[in-house]
Amino acid sequence: MIDKKQAAQKGIKILDSTKDSNPLEEMLKTHFPQSIKEGQANLNAIAALLGKDISNAQGYELTFTGKGLANALYSTPTQKMLKFEETFCHSKHQSHEVQTSKSVVGVEGEFEREEGATSPFKPLRPLIKEDSNNREISAFQYDKNGNATQNFIIKGDNLDVLKILKSAYTEKIKMIYIDPPYNTKNENFIYPDNFRKDYKAILQEVGLIEIDENGQELESETLQFFRNIQGSRTHSGWLSFMLPRLKLARDLLREDGVIFISIDDNEQANLKLLCDEIFGEENFVETFLWNKTQTPPSASNKTRKTHEFILCYQKEKDNQKMIARISEGGDAPLWNETNSERILTFPANYVYSNLENGVYKKGIRDKIELLDNVKVENGRIVNSFRLKGHFRWKQETLDLEILQNVFLIVKSDKFSIRYCRQEERIVMPTNEISKRDGVGTNETASSELSEIMGDKIFNFNKPVSLCKYLISLVSNKQSSNNLDKKDIILDFFAGSGTTAQAVMELNAEDGGNRRFILVQIDEPILEDKSKVAYDFCKNELKSKNPVISDITIERVKRVSEKIAKHYEDSKNPKGENLGFSVLALSDKPELITTEKGTLKLLSNKDLSPLDKAINLALQSGKTLDKPLKTIFENKLYQCEDCFYLISCDKEVLEFLRGTQNEYIFIDGFEELDLESFLNLDSSLNDRLRVVY
Repeated sequence: MIDKKQAAQKGIKILDSTKDSNPLEEMLKTHFPQSIKEGQANLNAIAALLGKDISNAQGYELTFTGKGLANALYSTPTQKMLKFEETFCHSKHQSHEVQTSKSVVGVEGEFEREEGATSPFKPLRPLIKEDSNNREISAFQYDKNGNATQNFIIKGDNLDVLKILKSAYTEKIKMIYIDPPYNTKNENFIYPDNFRKDYKAILQEVGLIEIDENGQELESETLQFFRNIQGSRTHSGWLSFMLPRLKLARDLLREDGVIFISIDDNEQANLKLLCDEIFGEENFVETFLWNKTQTPPSASNKTRKTHEFILCYQKEKDNQKMIARISEGGDAPLWNETNSERILTFPANYVYSNLENGVYKKGIRDKIELLDNVKVENGRIVNSFRLKGHFRWKQETLDLEILQNVFLIVKSDKFSIRYCRQEERIVMPTNEISKRDGVGTNETASSELSEIMGDKIFNFNKPVSLCKYLISLVSNKQSSNNLDKKDIILDFFAGSGTTAQAVMELNAEDGGNRRFILVQIDEPILEDKSKVAYDFCKNELKSKNPVISDITIERVKRVSEKIAKHYEDSKNPKGENLGFSVLALSDKPELITTEKGTLKLLSNKDLSPLDKAINLALQSGKTLDKPLKTIFENKLYQCEDCFYLISCDKEVLEFLRGTQNEYIFIDGFEELDLESFLNLDSSLNDRLRVVY
């Protein structure tokens, strides 16, 4: 392990992921030191900076038991790292027959195939070798055109995963869709936040846990109460669970990014208040009503529920329209008896008419009062005139629409005036999502999953059409050419993987470049509660210990294969970007105190050199799809302008001596001789970054 004090004395920059990270607090400390006193926010000082008086302020906010701890958990560093597991990639170049060879040469580099593999979606693990041609080898498999895998499924607690992704994906996610637990009080949370190691550290700091002389933990009455309310799925427990995850989600969203959250009546009102606080009330877009069923059960003696809610917020709300669909041009009446009566002035030569040539005298015509004489020549009204009636448009709307590819027509001598659009027009979504929008129900979702997996092995999954509809509202060809931006869609309550299917199907339909990142905790599938799912994972997938992520991965594999097969014999690019890589969480190295009172470093031997390079790359701000170049096998990797040093010898040192501008990232927990670097060249000092 590199001594942190020694590195600091040498002037080397240290990236310490083991410490709390709150960007706002760091900014205040740096630029407005008076706003932070003894580690606490000085509200009066902050108010003074803003020119506000809070002496008589009566605040309005959402409060709940455990909110302070939940906020602390947001900024507490994770004790986890990513570990690469496998890649699934379809390629025309890979045979569907049994592979007798242990290796297959891919588009870029060489990859190992499991013996006896018959499916193009069996995992291909990279064989990273010293490459004299200096070819780029991604940490993940390439697709059939040589592009690195763009999609990822990450197994583990989404709180840890979001914290890991934050270093590289801050303000890079276009859309987040989540379908979190609904807090129905039927069962306990599968995310045991109140038992996490990092949560316990916070509890100790604030005195809610004490360690007695025998090393036993003693919980305060306050903590016991909090633990009880979390276990019983109260509103406070659910909100404490959601708060840090939503704050991290906001960090990841692009400035124009949008989040959709499915929820039901149990927490909809509380979630709205929580999101107003996190995303800003001014950034609220809509509470959509999704028509979830055509056959609502009689679960209540009051009503039968047909709808659920989908809350929508934008990171920074803008004037860009959401597009539900593009409709063809057509005509519609300008008069509507339900509107207020007003006078509109129509300009000359802008109103077409099927009336004969002549002069039409003013008067009452079909409930429209003609205030001026009208002269018609060759099917066009050639003078300005006024009409009085119940019009759906105001004068300013009429003037604006005439300039935007709209023309007006009088269809009869009763002056039934209509407007016609010459081009397609944008139809914005209503706040109700239903069959009318091409969106299915719960029943649709069940049949979709059964068709893919062969049986109903998952409950409460959403229909693919719903996810596709939501994605298309914010990522489509008509919306600022978003498809060229390679929008990233994140779902950190992935469930059965519906969001991934929606992304791949949309890309196949419109040639888009959207990518997905799914996160799913390894929730055990219990035989006595979900026997069909348990048997499926045990017997068909050969899972030793069935978990939900087994289903997530298998569904995405099968959908990928189905889409790839459809485009297999075609040169159509819509069949691209179907591969994905699977990663899992692994423990970070940690310092422990031995019985003799000395410090001992426990390293994670499960992490390969490649895994360590991937995590260093994330810490340096490189997203997972960026290819890693192997400079020296298991020792040195490169991604763009950064080197990642895993192990060092004379050959590696000599190579680094010849580099000039690239940053060099070192894992602070590795056994590396810092002096060896500093003796090479003084320029290395400024380029070194030690990551803990």
